[in-house]
Amino acid sequence: MSAWLVVAAVGVGTYLFRISMVGLAGRPGASARFERVSRFVVPSAFAALAAGAITAASVGAGPSGSVAPLGAVTVAALAVHRSGSARAAIFVGLPTLWVLNALLPG
Repeated sequence: MSAWLVVAAVGVGTYLFRISMVGLAGRPGASARFERVSRFVVPSAFAALAAGAITAASVGAGPSGSVAPLGAVTVAALAVHRSGSARAAIFVGLPTLWVLNALLPG
């Protein structure tokens, strides 16, 4: 029973930590610097999740198995750099990953 209690406590703590940031960002008296920096929270969290997933996929796959995810990330990064839109990473990166997975052995 104590393991479930720890899991519940960690879940509640994580939820409170996340909701506190929403409360801070929604305050009317938030500083301009906080507003400017908070725009980058979601893209950086997404990049961290993607980097972890790519690393996990590439570690056991060997050189040929890591070509598809790394190629898709490269194409997605180029698309974002050229367009300035984060949506370009999804619209270009995912199809590139699918095509590379279909064409390359691995």
